[in-house]
Amino acid sequence: MLVSSDEAKVSGWVCAGISLIILIVRTITARIHHGSFDISTVVCVAAIAAVVARLVVNQYVLTFGTSNDALNGTSTYFDAKDLRDLKIGSILSLIARLLITTICWLQNCLLLLFYSRIFEIRAQWTTRLIRITWIAIPVSYIIVVLSTFLECHPFHLYWQVDPNPGRCVKAYIQLLLQGLSNIVLDVLLLAICYPLLTAVRRRSLSEQLRVGTLCCLGVFCIIITIVRIAYIYAESSYQPVRSFFASVQIAASCFVANAPTIYGCLRMIKRRKSEQMIRRGSRPEVWLQLQATNESTMPVNVPIAMMRETSASSNKSEKTWSRWVP
Repeated sequence: MLVSSDEAKVSGWVCAGISLIILIVRTITARIHHGSFDISTVVCVAAIAAVVARLVVNQYVLTFGTSNDALNGTSTYFDAKDLRDLKIGSILSLIARLLITTICWLQNCLLLLFYSRIFEIRAQWTTRLIRITWIAIPVSYIIVVLSTFLECHPFHLYWQVDPNPGRCVKAYIQLLLQGLSNIVLDVLLLAICYPLLTAVRRRSLSEQLRVGTLCCLGVFCIIITIVRIAYIYAESSYQPVRSFFASVQIAASCFVANAPTIYGCLRMIKRRKSEQMIRRGSRPEVWLQLQATNESTMPVNVPIAMMRETSASSNKSEKTWSRWVP
């Protein structure tokens, strides 16, 4: 087999760790940049909880096994005669698939929130695409969740071994619906970010490459989804293979959805510090007076013109970067 149960467990821990680091860093940098929490923070917290829950559930699934692996005779990590463990593992595998879908769809929400913010002033077709995507996300999520729990009917076929329950335990329909829905959402998100690519055509080559890379990361997710479907079909829906590629896709979706926000926030924080250092260097006597007084009290000898100029410069910078960073 392509992946053993132990390798799938290790990959689950590694990918979950990467995903959690990305989500936590995104939450912290966005908080520093904006100065407050917003709706994206709630989505990040929900995604963190889902990643942790999926990690725990996946360990039990790989320990107990599923009825599909028992029927195919490919199981080497559990006793196929233990029907109780098979039942538990099969039910938990459904919960794991629900959590995988939830995590990936939450990442789509984060990326769409990013685009909705930076395109506050946008073309009419971009507004329509954003609205269509907001509708497509919950609709596709409901369809995938229903296929997860309704592919086998009656429900006990999910853990039935004798007589053979049929192909429904392989969950091919759920896999295809999940994969195709994810690809459609990725394509919509790629179309939404197209104005960013056109906006940097006259910029430097390095800026074009940076923005182009951030915008086209969705292609990476599409490739992973296609590879995942192909390998799962080739391995007859072997559970360690499903778990391994699901872990990889979770980490990839977290990276793709949060990289633009993290990158933009870090650049904005760095620019603020740079501008602050420049202002301090240009008028050191003013900054010495400010440090010696209470922060809530303005020193009487601070030039009003200088304060207005500083405030205008800061507002101008914020206005410029609000087009790029949520």
